[in-house]
Formats: sequence, C-alpha cells, structure tokens
Amino acid sequence: MKIYKYGSDSQQYGQLFRPNSEASVPVVIVIHGGYWKDNHSLDTYPTKHIVEYLLGLNVAVWNIEYRRMNSMGPNITAPWPTILSDVAQGVDFLTIIAEQEKIDLKQVMIIGHSAGGHLATWAASRAMIDKQSELYNNASLAINTVISISGVLELRTPADLGQPLQIEKLLGGQFTRDHCRVKNANPSQLIDNTVNYIIIHGDSDEEVSINQALSFVENSHSSNVLLHVLKGIGHFQMFPSFNKDLQSWQLVQKIINQNLKTP
Repeated sequence: MKIYKYGSDSQQYGQLFRPNSEASVPVVIVIHGGYWKDNHSLDTYPTKHIVEYLLGLNVAVWNIEYRRMNSMGPNITAPWPTILSDVAQGVDFLTIIAEQEKIDLKQVMIIGHSAGGHLATWAASRAMIDKQSELYNNASLAINTVISISGVLELRTPADLGQPLQIEKLLGGQFTRDHCRVKNANPSQLIDNTVNYIIIHGDSDEEVSINQALSFVENSHSSNVLLHVLKGIGHFQMFPSFNKDLQSWQLVQKIINQNLKTP
C-alpha cells in the first residue's frame, strides 16, 4: 500500500493498493461515509470491508480521505465547497499517477456508502455540472461505473435523513436559498447517460431512507440506472461486521464483481 497526497492538507490523501502485476489494471475508487463528518475516517468506516474484498481481485484500489466537517456544531472545518472539491481533486489525482502505477483509466469504478455514496455518485456525474459552477472541471476523470450503497442521492429532501441538517452544513447554509449550489452538488440532478449507475439500498434503512434511491431512479428516465433493494436490511447491515447473516454482503460482492472488467 502506498500513501499519496493529492493536496497540502493532512486529510488530502489516499491509500493506493495495487496487485503485484506488470500489466495495467482497472481501478476502483472507494469513498467512505459518515455524514461528511470528521468522526469517521477511511480507516474506521465500514467501507474498509469493500477495500479488503477488492484486494483479492486483480484491480488497483484508490481509497480516498477528504476534509470533513466537525462532528458537532457549525461546519467550520470544511465549509462549502471543500468536501466536494477535495473528492474531485482526489479522484482526478489518478490521472497524475496512472502511468507510473500502470492504472487503466479506461476502466474506472467508484464505490461509496451513505455520504460516500453521495460523493461517489456526484464524482461520476461531474460532466453534467453547470459550466459556470465553481465545481465544474472540463478535464475531470471519466468514470464508467458507480456503485452507491445506502447513498444520499437527493439533497432536496433532507427529511429522508436521520440527520437532515447535515445537508445544510454540506452546502454552506440554508440550501433552499441557492438552487444552483444544490443542483450542482445533487446526484439526482446530474445523471449522466454515459455512466452506469448501480444503486444498492436496504428497505429498512432508518438513517438514509430508501426514498433517496427511489427518487434517483425516478429522475433518471434511463436504462443506465439499476436499483437493487435489500429486503429487511438497514443502513449498515450489508457489511459483515454489522450482520452475521452474510447474504446481503455476498450480494454486494457479486454486484461489484459482475461490473468489474478485470484482466
């Protein structure tokens, strides 16, 4: 495993795992969740199970950390647009190291859970951001497939979340006052028909309602969005450390494997 800094802040880094192979390999980007707050990290969040699973496959894994808002009170540590711009910078950093690390940038998957599902889906959809937005980058890395697990995909309905004020903190204020900011950060308004979207959500999720996934599918009007509903599964119960019944975790693994094009 190598640590790469994609920025000057201590939280602007990623862990790169690469198989022992001389050939170029696909890459999977992993983004952890935690309501965009700093009491979660890539080392402690359950997406570590995804990283561990991917290490058994013939792919590179780019596990991204990013600056996050403080866990209590106003968002002072990661004001708008810090979180989104960090993720964008972290994702695009692959273009800098791809040649030396023999990473095939024509085969890029991104996976995130919860707030990480929001960030992953947003990162895959950046081509749809308004050109006048501060978030727009005409040279952003193209992503083939995104897998959102329990993801926050519709920012206009904060009542779907167990902590609805987190959306306001993410967007830097009362989001209803800045519709452009909402639109350009909201996966449900940025769906790109060149990206394969795979949405996994438990129908017993009390932290991020399955309505988030259903809204995304409804807004897509497209065949490139596939929804997998996990019956009786809550927010974290697809991960093995939260559920002794591994059926849903095995399904997540199967979905990842089916959508990877490994050499």
